[in-house]
Amino acid sequence: MAKTKDLYAILGLAKTASADEIRKAYRKLARQHHPDVNPGNKQAEERFKDITEAHDALSSPEKRALYDEFGMEGLQPGFDAARNREYRRYADSGQGFQFRRSAGGGGAQDSPFDFGFETTTRGGRRRAPSPENDRGFADILNEMFGGGAGVDEAPPTNTAGQDVEYPIEVDFLDALRGTTTQVTIRRPTPCETCKGTGRVGRRACNTCAGTGQVDKREKLTVKIPAGVGDGARVRVKAKGGTGANGGKPGDLFFVVKLRPHPLLQRDGRDLTMEIPITVREAVRGATITVPTPSGKVQLKVAPGSQSGQRLRLRGRGAPDPKGGEAGDLYVRVMVQVPRDGDAPTLDEALDVIEEAYGEHPRAHLTL
Repeated sequence: MAKTKDLYAILGLAKTASADEIRKAYRKLARQHHPDVNPGNKQAEERFKDITEAHDALSSPEKRALYDEFGMEGLQPGFDAARNREYRRYADSGQGFQFRRSAGGGGAQDSPFDFGFETTTRGGRRRAPSPENDRGFADILNEMFGGGAGVDEAPPTNTAGQDVEYPIEVDFLDALRGTTTQVTIRRPTPCETCKGTGRVGRRACNTCAGTGQVDKREKLTVKIPAGVGDGARVRVKAKGGTGANGGKPGDLFFVVKLRPHPLLQRDGRDLTMEIPITVREAVRGATITVPTPSGKVQLKVAPGSQSGQRLRLRGRGAPDPKGGEAGDLYVRVMVQVPRDGDAPTLDEALDVIEEAYGEHPRAHLTL
């Protein structure tokens, strides 16, 4: 008879576990006990075999249903669920059970068979299975019908590969202007040993632990569109997870992380920067040169400009990666006083400036 095993316990799951929980548990345990990870460890090798056997049974809806109803016996080759249910019905009713088959000469004859179960006879006595009959119901049916009574498995279906995300750090100005960069990643690809099927013969592939995929390093050329912001996702088609059984591969998404810039700050597509001006430029006004991501421009500072005042350069912000209008660049002018306080004429100049205020700037400052 089939060896008794608790396949759910092997995977550390309850009987109500979902298909996704079974898959995740198998992958975790298979990687932990894979022979390549534990060379020479016989215990880990046997544990890996049990994990693979449990996954093979519980990942198939048909096999799982048979296991839940009949245990390991239901997974044996040639097992006939309908005949087994009929036998159990007769056994539970106390009527015993005889299997009728046609004799070679053509007429029918009754031939009693011991199907490897302990049953109750009409007299109330219990009969233990004999060594000859310990082969079990499935083994006898296999001899009678040539081993063709197994449960048909559903053909494998095409499954699309999963999308994969990778972080990528991009210079602030490169993100504004657009750039191309080389990136080396590790991505799942079809296992060469099993050709992505996860099986070698009737057993799980040892190379990929039955997943059909292995991680490989790959060098990619990634185009960063002009104007991408922090957290943007740049898509590379068909470079994600490999599809199963001929399914389409998933996509690869690079998640952009911008390196900070010493002068520029970004809010959506708008940029802000601080530009120092002199006292005279602030008082009299001036035209100053301002560097922008797209080149230098001339900016007019009005007479009497105050420190912190914002001036706008329309369309000089971040471009729209989707082709829309670019943002604006806001210049905050910051009045910078002379650092050399010992200049001979500075005190006289400051006295003149002080008199020009008329009323002190803090005269009406209250809380």
